[in-house]
Amino acid sequence: MQKKTNFGIIVAVTVLSLIGLLMVFSTADLHTLTKQAVWLVIAMITAIVLSRIPPRFWSNIAPALYIGAIILLLILLLTQSSYPKRWFKIGTISIQPSEFAKFATVVFLASYLAARKKMKQFSDLLVPLVIIAMPAILIFFEPDLGSAQIFFPILLLMLYWAGMPATKIFIFFSPLVSAAASFIIYVWVAYFIGLTVFLYFNKQLNDFIYGTVSNFLAGLVMPLVWNLLKPYQQERIITFFSPWVDPRGMAWQTIQSKIAIGSGGIIGKGFLSGTQKKLEFLPLRHTDFVFSCLGEEFGLLGIILTTLVFAYLFYELLLLTRTTKNRFSSIIVAGVLAWLGYQTFVNMGMTLGLLPITGVPLPFISYGGSSLLACYMAK
Repeated sequence: MQKKTNFGIIVAVTVLSLIGLLMVFSTADLHTLTKQAVWLVIAMITAIVLSRIPPRFWSNIAPALYIGAIILLLILLLTQSSYPKRWFKIGTISIQPSEFAKFATVVFLASYLAARKKMKQFSDLLVPLVIIAMPAILIFFEPDLGSAQIFFPILLLMLYWAGMPATKIFIFFSPLVSAAASFIIYVWVAYFIGLTVFLYFNKQLNDFIYGTVSNFLAGLVMPLVWNLLKPYQQERIITFFSPWVDPRGMAWQTIQSKIAIGSGGIIGKGFLSGTQKKLEFLPLRHTDFVFSCLGEEFGLLGIILTTLVFAYLFYELLLLTRTTKNRFSSIIVAGVLAWLGYQTFVNMGMTLGLLPITGVPLPFISYGGSSLLACYMAK
């Protein structure tokens, strides 16, 4: 969503979308390819129409977009009987509200932050945190941990771009680091001591009190939070650290994904020639694990080229944040950069076995109409 045409972004997105069609054709059937092609046409038309709308209009309707997204998520949780509760079924079409909630939240948060000239205190973080937390929590209970976690980096980058000092952001969210470190007591003790020293030399009494108390409590309550996770979510995290403990269970996807990518070698096995795909060893091969099939068929070369296209896209988005004079539009682009960049990082990381499996699609490439349309709306 931008007022001026950026041909670099258009070229990068077009190339990624074509790669997506190519991989959907390779990993699925003609019917699935046709559906994805139709969604792509709809997404392109939508992007063209939205790009003609001035920033002031988006700022004015931002609250309505956000409220509408929250209502859709609530309706989804309260009315859908299927599990997980992630999609509205309309005939043969499935609509995933969480994808559009990302777009609506970025626009609404940008409108709020753009109206604030100074972002210096912890109190300035509370409203943005609530704005992000509402859709994230609702999506978490679908349950969809993968989509829910994407809201966090969106918040961080948008806050920083709006003028919040990085030190304040780190101290405010440092309890999350404490919670993660609490799984290993020695790591947590070392982290807590280091943080305390940092806060002491920071010479801000409020920061010191908040940082030490909140981090100490976060380390204590983490076991309770762990018990609130669904069993399959706990298993995915455990599997990440010990993938061969359950090679035919939760670790199956990770192992088969790494085998597929590794077997591709330098130049790959060739288009339509992936054995992991043909023998159906790799689940979700046209959605969450399409990057694995790309690595199998086009090898390291295909992975590098695709990654370079993504890197170029993110570079162009970063330039756009710096050159856009409208504060509201600049903050939106920062949110989109965080959204697409983090989602790409997580998807590639999980297919390579470097991150836990969280079930997020690869932007512009994975099969999925809602994801594709939402990404084009943001573009």
